[in-house]
Amino acid sequence: MIRRGIGLAFLCLSIPLATLAQASESAQTEIVRKLIAEEAAARVDMPFGGEGVQLSDTGVINETELKKQIQKNGRSVETGRVVAFTKIEFSEKSIELELDGGGKDKKSLMDHIQVGVGGAPVGSNNPQPSNAHKANGSKITLNFPKKVPADITVEQLAQYLAPVLDFTKRNLTSTGIELLPPEFREAVLAKEARIGMDQDTVTLALGRPNRKTTEIVNGVEQEQWQYDGRGLRKTFVVFENSIVVKIMEY
Repeated sequence: MIRRGIGLAFLCLSIPLATLAQASESAQTEIVRKLIAEEAAARVDMPFGGEGVQLSDTGVINETELKKQIQKNGRSVETGRVVAFTKIEFSEKSIELELDGGGKDKKSLMDHIQVGVGGAPVGSNNPQPSNAHKANGSKITLNFPKKVPADITVEQLAQYLAPVLDFTKRNLTSTGIELLPPEFREAVLAKEARIGMDQDTVTLALGRPNRKTTEIVNGVEQEQWQYDGRGLRKTFVVFENSIVVKIMEY
């Protein structure tokens, strides 16, 4: 159910677990893990710009504002187009979901090489601005009258989004999984990483990582992806030449 090969340079996974957000930390983490890179077909036209589609928890689209934004900024996503979630942000009374990188031109920064085990620096690099990302997506803001439910699930969120997105119409989904070797196919469906997977397949299985680090081990560059689970549980997937060589869970 996830689009393979979503490795876009501008993709930015953000999981702001703000204290003001009503949704619990575990609920937010689970939603981001399962929904990031997930695909769905647009049921309505969506605009360029930062406003996107405003949707209430009762399924009402702010049609007036939507038409205004399309007239002002142009149409970015046409009805029927399959889009992927590239960023999810939680606040006290709303959930903002970016689609295909969002509706505004922006620049991203390359990943930092971060602190290694035990707090000892393993290296660093100066962030280099990448090429500007030309907007071709949009955004949905799901608004609640009081607060975002603390125990909201991915399934419930999909129901809230149903007036805007059709999760039953996807492309590449089954094809991407069916082309995998049987052992990897089973792992992806079970949302597990396996030794020998490439980075696209790990993204299929686990979604985008919460953190990436790189270091040189025995003269070989390794990239480590960190996934934060419930509580203090963490999973670390280590790559050499974009292939999984080690998986650690704590």
